[in-house]
Amino acid sequence: MKLVLAPVLWGGALVAGRVVSADLHPLATTWVRFVLVLLFLFPVLRLREGSWPRPDRRDLLLLLVLSITGVVVYNLLLFSGLRTVTAVRSSVIMALTPAVVAVILGVFFRERVGVAAALGIVAAFSGAFVTITDANIPAALQGGVSTGDLLLLGCVLSWAAYTILARHAMRRLSALAVLTYSSAMGVVLLAPFVFAGGFLSTLADMSLPTVGALLYLSFGAAGLAYLWYYEGIRDVGATRAAVFLNLEPPAAILLGVIILGERLTVPVIVGALLVMTGLYLVNRPSRPDHDLSSAEPPASQSGRPRRGPQAPDKS
Repeated sequence: MKLVLAPVLWGGALVAGRVVSADLHPLATTWVRFVLVLLFLFPVLRLREGSWPRPDRRDLLLLLVLSITGVVVYNLLLFSGLRTVTAVRSSVIMALTPAVVAVILGVFFRERVGVAAALGIVAAFSGAFVTITDANIPAALQGGVSTGDLLLLGCVLSWAAYTILARHAMRRLSALAVLTYSSAMGVVLLAPFVFAGGFLSTLADMSLPTVGALLYLSFGAAGLAYLWYYEGIRDVGATRAAVFLNLEPPAAILLGVIILGERLTVPVIVGALLVMTGLYLVNRPSRPDHDLSSAEPPASQSGRPRRGPQAPDKS
């Protein structure tokens, strides 16, 4: 149940992000969100591990890079993009991430790509292309890709970088420790810009739906969802857990239609089907020596790193 609920919570984050982005600046949203996240993560980390994990100097440098890519850049691009892109459309674009991770690992790290994963990559990129162009290539070439779509594509690249780097950090630290420390660094990095720009002044004017959406983004999508997903990995294994990530795009689409009243167009439906097919093929269970769906090795129960699925969407 936790592996089912985690991607549903991540899918709902795109809907909540649409609500929050209408009222708050992306800097304020990102900073407040992770301040609240830390109120959840620090006690859980202490209870789970019994003490505060101590990263060495190399870990600190890697955590800093993870904070920049996965907390600062990713969230600023996400909430900026959601100002103009619907939750339904954004869910299709964001689901491209595993395919991008697989391409990067295959091209730059010489990791083997199986036939199924290769087909999945092609399907995912085709689906994203259909969605972004609205299946009208001449019009897209003439008018170009929208700024919102470009920002979300930047999210995909940023999270792909985070995913690949995170597996190195998790050779010594747990997934929970990496998430907690990188989130804390993100809060520190963003604080001068948030206070200097006076972005927190807009918090006083938040509507009740915006407050609820911000709490959901903090304690639901970035708190419980992450915790449940890694508990699922611990109990059923990384490869089986990765299959549940296929639930995130349909959850986001369904919630976007029901809660926000967003419209489903034919290009988005076709693109979503292609991307979800690609997501399944890239993350499908395979023999360990051919498994490229992995981009992050969560710690096994024995404490030793192992291959696992790509880092889940932290939105």
